[in-house]
Parts: sequence; structure tokens; C-alpha cells
Amino acid sequence: MEDAFIGTIMAVAYDYAPYGWLPCNGQLVQVQQYQALYALLGNTYGGVSMQTFALPDLRGYAVIGSGVSATPGRTMPPVALATSVGANSLELTTDGAATLTIGSANLPQVAIGGALDTTGLHATSILSATTSGPGAMAPAAGARLSASGTGAGAAAIYYANPTPSTPLPLVALNSASVQSSVDGAATFTSGAIGSGTPLSNVHVASTGQVPTMQPSLGMTYIICWQGAFPVPP
Repeated sequence: MEDAFIGTIMAVAYDYAPYGWLPCNGQLVQVQQYQALYALLGNTYGGVSMQTFALPDLRGYAVIGSGVSATPGRTMPPVALATSVGANSLELTTDGAATLTIGSANLPQVAIGGALDTTGLHATSILSATTSGPGAMAPAAGARLSASGTGAGAAAIYYANPTPSTPLPLVALNSASVQSSVDGAATFTSGAIGSGTPLSNVHVASTGQVPTMQPSLGMTYIICWQGAFPVPP
């Protein structure tokens, strides 16, 4: 390291600068104390002319070659000496349009009202009755009504209550007594619940930070202030 040129910058795996070197941390140093290094750097990185000058600050930075590349195909912008470029992240904004179709399955659940037209329905009932046969069977569920008689399943239309009088039960008619049928057609009409009309020109926009830092490993950059003076050609 004693043969290093003054102004040489290198990375070391420890966290200090040995004798003859200074850390590249942007600190201000006295011109009188480091005249040879000042002769090379001047106030390129800061400081007061002929009094103090700043060392390069490489904390959190990577080194990139300055100037303009003459290699065909390279389109990187020129980088001036001692100029900081780049960022840890950049703000990315996307803006565009999308088209989507909403069907009935996408609609919220709703209660549907409507009208039922029953004018086309017809009800027909058939009463099972007979006029033959004597008897006075009490009316009962499933019995056939008759003028008078005791035929199988026949119950009197007019029934003489015994004495003393006892209330007759309410008899439920069923298919054995009355047969009913409904024919015809009924219609039900409801309102529309959606048409799935496409939504055109739906604006989509988002903004977020995108990291741009390359995989890196933190080390200590140091600069030589005591060594061989690099004589320009």
C-alpha cells in the first residue's frame, strides 16, 4: 500500500483507514495538511478553495466510470466526474384503460317483484253424491253425500240429530268427497335484472416505488493521501 498512487481509492474489508489513507466519507480536511492530495482533487468534491477540501463520499454508493462511452450500442447518459447519479428506487406510474363485461352473476343479490296473471286458470270441482239407498249415516271425512241412505260410504245430506242434541263435528272434505282440478295457463312477468352491458374505457392507474439497487455488499472505501504522486502524461 506504500507504493499506491496518491488519490487511489480501494475497498477494504475492515471499518477503518490505515495510515496513509483516509476514509471516503465526504469529510472536510485541511489543505495545508494534505497538500499533495489537494493538488489532485482540488475542490471537486466540496470545500473552501485553498483552505479545505472534501473527500469523495462513497457511503452507500457504487463507483461508476465518468465520461461518455464511445462503444457502439451503449446509450447510457454521460457521467461527469464527482457527480452522483442513480437512486435506490424509482417511482413507477402505470396508466391505461381496460374493458370488462359485468354479467348477472356479478350483480348484487336483489329481490325481484312481478305480477302473476291467473285469468287463464280454471278450477273444476266434482262432488261425490248419491240419491239411492235408505239410511242416516252421520257425515264423516271421506263419505259420499246422499239424500238418504246407508250405502257404502254414503252419508245423509240432512242428518237428524239424536236427542238430546249433540253438535256435529266439522268434517274435512277430501278426494273421496270432492274432486277438484285446475287447468289452463298462468303467466309471470318480472323486470330485467341486468343486461351485461360492457364498460368501455375503464381508467386504470397506479403509482408505486420500484427498487433499483443491485445486489451489493457493504465495505469500506479508502483513499490514499501518502504515496507516489501520479505525474500526468
